[in-house]
Amino acid sequence: MNVSMVKNLLPLLLLAVSTLSWAALTATVDRSVIDSNETLQLVIRYDGQVMTGQPDFSPLENDFEILSNNRQQQYSWVNGQSESYTDWTMVLMPKRTGLVLIPSLNFKKNVSNAVEIRVRSASAAAAGAGKQPIYTETLVDKESVYIQEQLVLTHRLYTSVQLSDLSLSDLNVPDVILQKIGDNQYQKTINGRNYLIVEIKYALFPQVAGKLVIPALRFGAYESNGRSQFGGFTNRGTRIFRSTESKIVDVNARPAHIAADQWMPSSEVQLAEQWSTDLNNLTVGEPVTRAIAISAAGLTGAQITPIQIIESDDYKIYPDQPQLQEQAKDSTIVGTRTETLAMVPGRAGEITFPAINVRWWDTVNQRMQTASLAAKTVQVRPGTALAISPATVQPQAMESLAIGASEKPSELSLLTNLSLAFNALLIAALALLLLKRPRSGLAGRTSAEPATPALLSLKQKFKAIEIQADKNNMMGMRDAILVWGRQLFAETPPTTLKDLSLLLADLELQQQFTQLDRQLYKDNASGDQLDIQLLLQRLKQQSSFSRKSTATRGQELQSLYPE
Repeated sequence: MNVSMVKNLLPLLLLAVSTLSWAALTATVDRSVIDSNETLQLVIRYDGQVMTGQPDFSPLENDFEILSNNRQQQYSWVNGQSESYTDWTMVLMPKRTGLVLIPSLNFKKNVSNAVEIRVRSASAAAAGAGKQPIYTETLVDKESVYIQEQLVLTHRLYTSVQLSDLSLSDLNVPDVILQKIGDNQYQKTINGRNYLIVEIKYALFPQVAGKLVIPALRFGAYESNGRSQFGGFTNRGTRIFRSTESKIVDVNARPAHIAADQWMPSSEVQLAEQWSTDLNNLTVGEPVTRAIAISAAGLTGAQITPIQIIESDDYKIYPDQPQLQEQAKDSTIVGTRTETLAMVPGRAGEITFPAINVRWWDTVNQRMQTASLAAKTVQVRPGTALAISPATVQPQAMESLAIGASEKPSELSLLTNLSLAFNALLIAALALLLLKRPRSGLAGRTSAEPATPALLSLKQKFKAIEIQADKNNMMGMRDAILVWGRQLFAETPPTTLKDLSLLLADLELQQQFTQLDRQLYKDNASGDQLDIQLLLQRLKQQSSFSRKSTATRGQELQSLYPE
């Protein structure tokens, strides 16, 4: 067997090994809730290449009609990692309503997971709508929401004719945070006519109380006539447009008895924590990391309020930058904020790490709720003694060590004496060079260089505030100010504008921050308006006054080990 044949057979051998080692069977669906006259897409994936045969799909026929079944194989080799699978993609039509189970299927001694589907009765309104070949439908999940609460907007295009080059105009709503959470296609039978339905969903987070006007959008496409011209090229057909329906939703202000820093309108909030080490094995001065994840359904990661850090003489806390993320799950945005705290025990014995409480507004039950993590009481062992180093040994001890060494000259070899002499000459030469080095240049660099990175970072944070101010984005400007404040006060980072104003000790800024919060949360009974230019001017002055201290804070990090 020559080398070329070995090279050709190697990928096949690797594929065979991976198929035998990692084979598995999984089932996924595009939707878990459908109407009785809608189709469902089921994908059965086998983690390996299948040359012959397929799973036994007959159990599906008890509750579904299999309209189509397509097999697709995929194999890739990227950066030394292989991926190989076979998909069977099926279009199913339910035979009954209620809870219907897609049963587990068997293939090559592997068993797939079962999937539960809820099949609803087709509504009379939907049945009556199937009189036009192409039409749209617009839905909102709520007629009234609170400020910053999630509103789900759904646009659907129904078509019983073949369309190509389908497009939808952009959604732009003032004072609203927008996120696209779904883009799906499925089939539905209405009044005996088969429709292809294109469904697009958005999550809207209104930032201003009052009437929220959602404008109409426009679907555009070409209706294919199926005829050919120009020697075989298909005619794109007639251009058609369909407009969606505009909607008006009431946005309620935050209840007056709820503080702004506790306003989290969500349908569900969960807390989870993870410790970096066993809590039964803690030592004084050795840090343990506590990672706290706050997940909220119907909120983005940026909308989740920070946790309140509780200080204590028993330990020190060093917070890291929070990690924010969100994902679409069951037509809902689920945001996550992960805060990481390095906690250093300061004494031996029994100490208690604090409980974590997060207040939030329950949009389902219309009341305040509290999500909590229990406090942790632990036993801390005394710290171990530090290793002996020249910096920690007293001068008298150093002298005694030197005397002890001089009393045993016979034990030092000739090579050792030569090495010591050579090292002494090197130290003397280095000392002479340092003495002759100009002191002014060295001093200048020492005083100027450490401040440069901190000052540049502070300027970048202030520039972000100016950008948001130019856009008149009050919420973005508020967030940028807090980021700037956390850079300025790295040792005690503020979590609210009130905390920042107290750290700055600036009465003018405190008034401007209060006015900013009033305008953001529509609690502005006096009718005063924020002076953005004055606010920027005061922040710029604070940046200038704090240059020296900022540079120092940027270089002198607080010690992880207590004295």
